[in-house]
Amino acid sequence: MQRRILSDDASLHDYRNHWLVRKSAAKALWQGYFQFELDESPEYGVAVLEIGGLARPSILDEIPALRFSRFINHSDSAIATPDITLLRVLSQFVTAVRWSLVSREIEVERPQQGVHTSPPSLFGLISKQAVVALAKVWRCLAPVTVRVQIYRCLRNVGSRLYGPSSSLAVQKLPFGMYLKTARPKKHEALANEYGALRLVQQHPHIPAPLPLDLVSAGSTSYLITSRVPGSNLGFCIDTLSEDEVIVLIGDLKRCLSELRAIPKDVGREYAITNALGKACYDYRIAACMDYDEERGDFIGPFVNEDEFNKTLQTPALPGVVHRSGHKIVLTHGDLNMRNVLMYNGRLSGIVDWENSGWYPEYWDYTKARYVTKLHMRWLKIVDEVFKEFGNFEGELATERQLWEYCF
Repeated sequence: MQRRILSDDASLHDYRNHWLVRKSAAKALWQGYFQFELDESPEYGVAVLEIGGLARPSILDEIPALRFSRFINHSDSAIATPDITLLRVLSQFVTAVRWSLVSREIEVERPQQGVHTSPPSLFGLISKQAVVALAKVWRCLAPVTVRVQIYRCLRNVGSRLYGPSSSLAVQKLPFGMYLKTARPKKHEALANEYGALRLVQQHPHIPAPLPLDLVSAGSTSYLITSRVPGSNLGFCIDTLSEDEVIVLIGDLKRCLSELRAIPKDVGREYAITNALGKACYDYRIAACMDYDEERGDFIGPFVNEDEFNKTLQTPALPGVVHRSGHKIVLTHGDLNMRNVLMYNGRLSGIVDWENSGWYPEYWDYTKARYVTKLHMRWLKIVDEVFKEFGNFEGELATERQLWEYCF
C-alpha cells in the first residue's frame, strides 16, 4: 500500500504518507478490509485482512484499523494530499460492506462451462424432456375451459404468495411456473413468444423458459412457462466483479451464437418475420410509423431487407437509410438488463421473447442501445458481446439518426 519516494537526503520515514492506489489497494478498500479511526494523531498503520483460509481470521474478528487525522506531504512531488472526508464516510460502512460479501466467500464452486442453475424447483427434479412431454399430455387431455380456470386460480394463489411482479401482465405461480396474460390484440405476441420458446428449447446453451401452454378464452390469452432461476441483471450489474463480467460476456456470446444458427423453416417466402413466419411485433418498428387501427402493432412480414429498410425510413430524412446485404438471423429482439437473469454471478436465463423473429444481424445490437442509452457498464458488455458477430457501428449511427428525429 505504501510507496517509497526517496532522494539523496530523504530519510526512510519520508514516504510514510504516500499511498500507491493500485488495483489490489482499491479492491481491499471496496471489500471493507480496512477500518479508519480518525483522531488527532497523524500516525497510522496499514494492515490487510482477508476472509477464508485456515490461517486467516473469520468475518467476526476485529477489523484492523488505520488511525490518522490528516495526510502529511513529505515529498517534493507537489501532488495534492488526499482528502480524508471519504475515508470518514467509508469507515461508517466497512462492517456492512464485509458482511454483504460473505455470500461470495462461502459460495460453492461454479461450473467451468455452461450456465449456473439454482436449487431445483418442481420442474428441476425431472428432465426437460419429461416436462415437455407432461405439458403435451396436459394440453391434449384437459379441455380449454378447465385449463383456463386452473390458470386463473393459480394466478390468484401466486399473487397472494409472491405479490405482483414488475409487469402487470406477468405473475409468478406455484410449482415453478410463470403466467403471462394478454388481451386479444396482443394474442399474436404471446403466440410468437410461445413459438420462439419452442424453437430454442432444444438448444442447451440458450437458457430460456420452457413453453408449457398457450390458451385463449374470452378476452384473455394465457401463456404458461417454466420459471427461470435468477434475478434481473439490472439489480446486480453494479456489484459484479470484472471476472464475473468477463464470464457473463462469454455466456451471452455462446447463447447468441447458438440462437443465430437456428435455421428459418417458417414463412420461407419472406426474409424478415416473427418467430412464426408472420408479421413482426416490435415496438421499435411500430414507433416509426403512424398507428393503424386495422393493422395494429403487427407490421410486415417483409419479403427482403430492402422492404424492411423502407419501413424504418422517414420521409423527413431521405438520405438516412440502412444498407441491405446483412445476414438474417433469429433474434431475441429485446435484450436488456430486465430480460437477462443472473444467479450466483452467472447468466441463468433470457426471458421475454415476444419480440423475437428473423431480423438483420445487427438488430439485437441496436435494439439493446435503443432500450438502454445511459447505463455504460451494460452497454460496454453489449459492445464486447457483439464484437463476435461483426462491426455494427454504421448501423447504430443510422438508427440513432432515426431515433433522434422520430422519437
